[in-house]
Amino acid sequence: MDAIQALKTRRSCRHFSEKQITKEELDTIIECGLNAPSGSNKQGPKIIVVQDPDKVAMLSRLNAQVWGQDTDPFYGAPTVCLIVVPKDPGYDGTPKYALNPVKDGSLVIGAMQTAAFAIGIGSCWINRCKEMLDLPEGQAILKELGLEDHEGVGCCILGYPTREPKPKAIKEGRVLTY
Repeated sequence: MDAIQALKTRRSCRHFSEKQITKEELDTIIECGLNAPSGSNKQGPKIIVVQDPDKVAMLSRLNAQVWGQDTDPFYGAPTVCLIVVPKDPGYDGTPKYALNPVKDGSLVIGAMQTAAFAIGIGSCWINRCKEMLDLPEGQAILKELGLEDHEGVGCCILGYPTREPKPKAIKEGRVLTY
């Protein structure tokens, strides 16, 4: 699939097979995420890959707790990637770089989702990553990984889709000329 087609037709997936994606597929998606642009080429975002079913279930419970719902916010996806970035005041401790970390992390997730779609893997951006990692259990995960100075941007869930996402019409009035 070419890049333009992928960008025009990618949709979020919320119905996943239990089968785990391959290492090659995951490596391709991660490589695309790591190649996303970043402010001043700081390359601050990090990707925490979680494929252990018990850890995915624990993260799902934490995310649902923050959401205030009794459901699986990861929709049964077998792979959960947490995108984290250095906390402000910036990558090097100076305010001049404080504007970009969350934006940089967002670009990583977008690149990962487009890459996943291009190779037949379903994906969805799941919110509440920052709040989930702010919980004591989330802080323990960051500490275990040596990322105490990082915060969550978003979760990118990945897996084989069991349903074809339906195309959506683009809303009118979203482009203005000045």
